[in-house]
Amino acid sequence: MQALKEFQSQAQGLSDLLNYAALIDSGVVQNKDGSIMVGYFYRSNDITSSTEDERNYLTARINAALARLGNGFVTWHDAVRIPDNYYPSADKNYFPDPVSKLIDDERRKRFQSEDSHFVTEYVLVISYMPPLRASSKLNDMLWQEQEGVAKKSIADQVLEWFYKELVTFEDMVGNVITLQRMKSYQVTDDFGKQHLRDELFNYLGYCITNRVQEMNIPHYGAYLDVCLGAYPVINGDTPKIADNYICPIVIEGLPPESYPNILHVLEALPLAYRWSSRMIYLDQQEAVNELMKIKRKWKQKVRGFFSQIFKTQNGQINEDALLMSNDVDNALTDAQSGLVTYGFFTSVVVIIGQDYEELQENARFTIREIQRLGFQCRVETINALEAWLGTLPGHAIQNVRRPLIHTLNQADLIPLSSIWAGRAESPNPYLPPQSPPLMYALTNGGTPFRINLHVDDLGHTLIFGPTGAGKSVLLNMLDIQFLRYQHARIYSFDKGRASWGINQASGGKFFDIAGESSDLNFAPLSELDTTEDFMFAQNWLETLYQLQTETILTPEQKKQIVRALELLKTQPKSGRTLTAFNATVQDQAIRDAISHYTLSGTLGSLLDAEVDGLSGENSDSWWVAFEIESLMNLGEKNLLPVLLYLFRRIEKSLDGRPTLLVLDEAWLMLGHPVFREKIREWLKVLRKANCSVVMATQSLSDMYRSGLLDVLLESCPTKILLPNPEADKPGTDNLPGPQDFYVSMGLNETEIYMLKNATKKRDYYFMQPEGKRLFQLGLDKLTLSFAAINYKTDGLAIKRLMDEHGENWPYKWLDSKGVTYDKAS
Repeated sequence: MQALKEFQSQAQGLSDLLNYAALIDSGVVQNKDGSIMVGYFYRSNDITSSTEDERNYLTARINAALARLGNGFVTWHDAVRIPDNYYPSADKNYFPDPVSKLIDDERRKRFQSEDSHFVTEYVLVISYMPPLRASSKLNDMLWQEQEGVAKKSIADQVLEWFYKELVTFEDMVGNVITLQRMKSYQVTDDFGKQHLRDELFNYLGYCITNRVQEMNIPHYGAYLDVCLGAYPVINGDTPKIADNYICPIVIEGLPPESYPNILHVLEALPLAYRWSSRMIYLDQQEAVNELMKIKRKWKQKVRGFFSQIFKTQNGQINEDALLMSNDVDNALTDAQSGLVTYGFFTSVVVIIGQDYEELQENARFTIREIQRLGFQCRVETINALEAWLGTLPGHAIQNVRRPLIHTLNQADLIPLSSIWAGRAESPNPYLPPQSPPLMYALTNGGTPFRINLHVDDLGHTLIFGPTGAGKSVLLNMLDIQFLRYQHARIYSFDKGRASWGINQASGGKFFDIAGESSDLNFAPLSELDTTEDFMFAQNWLETLYQLQTETILTPEQKKQIVRALELLKTQPKSGRTLTAFNATVQDQAIRDAISHYTLSGTLGSLLDAEVDGLSGENSDSWWVAFEIESLMNLGEKNLLPVLLYLFRRIEKSLDGRPTLLVLDEAWLMLGHPVFREKIREWLKVLRKANCSVVMATQSLSDMYRSGLLDVLLESCPTKILLPNPEADKPGTDNLPGPQDFYVSMGLNETEIYMLKNATKKRDYYFMQPEGKRLFQLGLDKLTLSFAAINYKTDGLAIKRLMDEHGENWPYKWLDSKGVTYDKAS
């Protein structure tokens, strides 16, 4: 046998420093010191828009759950900021034209750029150290087992009790945060062999290596320390594990008082790190003992040495020591009340990276942000390795900070402000599974924000905001990004040609209804073959009569319209014109009213065509936009018949393909009773045809007085609000102000304050039942070159490029803007 002892080093390695022993149950790790621990992924509500009362309620509920913990319990609340460079790959999109692809490629490049976007994951680990065996024997002497029931081992009793405590904890916090227990799971390799893996084990590995990796559990679940600690460690002021430098930043110097989410900044910094908040809980009596030790120290300083020796009352009093002694008395009262539990709290931000200079720069930035909140902090040097070990779940004895705090303070200091980033996949059930969100945007700290207009199968959306706040650019981005879905179609009603540029660049059709150079006209009576078409034509003609005469048709007049349509139905489609109808109908009053819309009247050039201008290739475009400003100037009697017919054409085209119906300046349509009822109908029925109605308006007062506000708020679960400097301006009993409108939408004072102080043309406030968030579009040069086209300033130049270069004009437009691009994409 060879003598190998002299070659075996006695120095400790990383595995010797780790406390992990074995996986004893699904998601349950036993440590070397005898403690057991479980882990949770958790998320709280996004409290950015919460009121002070709502935040206080959250911390009160968390305190009530944590205050039940006592001796033997330790918790780690971790906020893990990790890079998120995901963006849907090109093969998951179905953009039908080069420009929409170019725009999405630019956004993909932005969101996939290295270390520029981050998301925060939240982890809670609860560890419990069972009592000594002597305590367990005493417990057995005091309590008798039920006869006929097999006596359980101490280990089984401890686990059973621990599980019950966890269930109680979950029930107490379940109404304010979402908990997902970490569990074990099976995987099958390429050879058909099954392996056991565990989410808690994987997370422990991440804490050590800063690398997301799924690892197999060793046979029998033991020797976890060896698996997790198989890396070289170099100790020092900046320890190094494998290729990663470690920089622990210890938060100390807690302020005199705390408030909910006082350290919320640490949940959204634009860099990768792990913020660990550990609490070692004490039983009431042990907490009282610790506090009494502190009190005695301060009590001794109230009077000088000689005053204490000679027991005189004339010596000078140390007022600071007296105040501190009184503070300890207050703490003793809190501890003995049972409403809070005291413990030792340690909060450390761990930054890990391979680039030493970048690591130090990130540390300096983090320290500045923490100090800005009024906290003292420092980079651990001599104690760096121990400080890092103390942040690892399961390590309760390293780097214990001496001052005691109670659980209500702890609830204020731990991460409880989860950023709501939207769903990673579209919730629209009519789309294929795992379809990407409609659009990626940005929110705090470079966190990607996923925009989905749908809540389940309902995608109707309201957009409100004053003029010049960025509504047109937002609508253009929603439109162009909606084309990512297969067979997607868009119908948009524009005012001021805000969508003209991006519509033309993406190969859409743009019609200026009743414009000076417009040759678009319609044949509303050309489709009479189905019962539904016939009924529409009848109702439409009745509406025309009502608009012209401001009276209701008599039953006999309605019969005359039906008879005329029946005769018209026998003619070829090109002969089913309004002029032909007027020549057929036998009622003079009807002829007089309809004549306004025939070639002999004012609107005949628009509504009395033989062939409908929306037939043929115009009906097959993926984006059809209608400019209605000229039509609006013609007055209500001319506007409504045209829009009613257009909406009928759109309704007929709905066949289940993803469709977006955008109504810009919707206040105009809400101002007429016919349209109010039509919109009410759309909001109820179009969802079944996979059509989402997006209504945008800058006139909050018209929306408020429309009589449809309750229906709109109920039927449109998605709302996007634009910045409004007058958001907090109240109104009167006769004239409601912006504040009244926002309150009617359910906004609280915090949200109204956010809208007031948000930046126009940059910030947008997104509201859904699932969450609320202030976001930015994050547009780069290429996208902005199309989404922000202003027809008044850019229209002539673009038309010139169209005449000179035809379909290639978008590339020449980018050249004129100095934007680089890859045409091959």
